[in-house]
Amino acid sequence: MIIGEALKQERNHLGLTQNEMIQGIIHKSHYSKVERGIEGISADSLFKILFAHHIDVDNFLGLIKNEYISKDEKKAEELEHRIMVAFNNSDKNEIEKCLQEVLKLPGNKILKYRIVVAVAAFRDQLDELSIDIKENIVDEFTKHDTWLDSIDALRLFANCMPVFSEEQLNNCIQQVLKRYSTNNTSEPMTERIAIICNNYLYYCYYYTHINNKNVENCLYYLKKLDNRSHFMFYRIAGLFFKYMFEGNKKKAKQIRAQLVNWGYGSRVSSWKI
Repeated sequence: MIIGEALKQERNHLGLTQNEMIQGIIHKSHYSKVERGIEGISADSLFKILFAHHIDVDNFLGLIKNEYISKDEKKAEELEHRIMVAFNNSDKNEIEKCLQEVLKLPGNKILKYRIVVAVAAFRDQLDELSIDIKENIVDEFTKHDTWLDSIDALRLFANCMPVFSEEQLNNCIQQVLKRYSTNNTSEPMTERIAIICNNYLYYCYYYTHINNKNVENCLYYLKKLDNRSHFMFYRIAGLFFKYMFEGNKKKAKQIRAQLVNWGYGSRVSSWKI
């Protein structure tokens, strides 16, 4: 869907005329051509129109994204979605199939590293990752001088924690929490940090058996997430790991059982008690 088509769809959903939609921001004749795909629209004018009607920018960008990204990027996103679904369903055949397709993608180095480590963890073969792979991942991560502001770097860190040394890992977690513990973080970034906290807790409990100040701070971050349903799973995951670190497996089992009853069984299949 191109920008004009998405604007028309949003306008129709709101029940507005073209004049009501543009609110004098641009000329009606120009806007009409934008909707028909004859002319483009500046980013400045586009966002003024979206904000004037409280249209969710993330949802709007989602409508048009596939029209403006390359075929290779589109394929990479589809594969990433497929393999995440396969992980949630513990579908070994689909995971292996997706892995091979990901490795054949041109470029997408960070995605490949993330999937390779995730698959190794799923196979319980993290110890079999080569030294070269581990060093390459850390080298790729350290290329990002401003990694705290890089979505790619944060995703790489979230999925590749096992390749970092304990010192590197703890230092990075400290920086993440220091930077993003305020209430000024956007919702997508808040979720990314929640994922990082969740992955760190999982890795510490099941792999390194470390219980340190960073664990305490990650638990606190998840506990303090607001009550939007979007964050519910992360808050519950934080409570699960709190009980696990405290040795209260009875409470942890109750939480896991409740999540299974609510239909989250595939997402908690790796939560061994």
